[in-house]
Amino acid sequence: MSEAMVVAQQRGGELNETTLECIGAAREIAGAGGRVTVLAVGHRTEGVVARLSECDCDSIVYVDNPVLQDYTYDAYREVLKRVIERVKPEIILAPYTSLGMDLYPGLSVEMDIPLISDCISMKREDGKVIARRQLYGGKIEADYSVDGRCILTVRPGTQRKCGSGRPSKAAETVDLAGLHARTSVVGYETPPKEDVEIDKARIVISVGRGIEKKENLPLFEDLVRHIDGAVLAGSRPVIDSGWLPKGRQVGVSGKTVKPKLYIALGISGAIQHLSGMSGSEFIVAVNRDRDAPIFKVANVGIVDDIFKFVPALINQLGK
Repeated sequence: MSEAMVVAQQRGGELNETTLECIGAAREIAGAGGRVTVLAVGHRTEGVVARLSECDCDSIVYVDNPVLQDYTYDAYREVLKRVIERVKPEIILAPYTSLGMDLYPGLSVEMDIPLISDCISMKREDGKVIARRQLYGGKIEADYSVDGRCILTVRPGTQRKCGSGRPSKAAETVDLAGLHARTSVVGYETPPKEDVEIDKARIVISVGRGIEKKENLPLFEDLVRHIDGAVLAGSRPVIDSGWLPKGRQVGVSGKTVKPKLYIALGISGAIQHLSGMSGSEFIVAVNRDRDAPIFKVANVGIVDDIFKFVPALINQLGK
């Protein structure tokens, strides 16, 4: 029987949403008859544990200790070492975040467990775990095969979130005595809040170099206003030109989005951009170049001038 363990990530009692993606991926990898355990680490974060209890997992292990109030590498590493030795999971999944980049390489070396970081997909095949990640700025994708125990860190926005489980599931609270941290957290400096969270939007309308200049943005902002739940995003050239904020960028160096509808306007479809949106449920692309790579991933491709297409669409939406 396969055993997968997901390490939940939280800060200040707020669960990182990629944790739910990790649980979904763990359930698929574990397969029929496999078990999924979720490890929650922190102090007085019962709200996080309560939310995890509603997820599709088999058990929850909660380590509550004042030393774990804030993340520190040495304390969290010690917790994971002890729990891994106790649960003995075959596969360990966790979000690929700044915390994940700091914690898991050292843990991998110390416990002699192979680590595959920044995974965009994973599966089990012939008893082995096969994980895919991107190399050279997203220009190529490579599969890595591991036969035995491994750690996988999952890129946010690339997996389906877990379904609901049995709400009555109780967490096993574990008291790990003797924990200490050589470092302490003085405080957090929170970056300015983004005006729009494109990775949570139901509909994303994305513009590219084809809009030509910033002065043309109002046309596309008008289109967004005509579609409930839509947000405006952009490809890297648009962001680098300063036409939209950095938080609106879709792609390898921006955000990965998986909306129900993705509309690409004037975007050619470089591999770096495609990697950030190809998981969308339905993709509509409009471009004058019938050979644009974006059409290879589009469900509907329209060869047309966006400055003719968008006003016509707004007119129809207005009716």
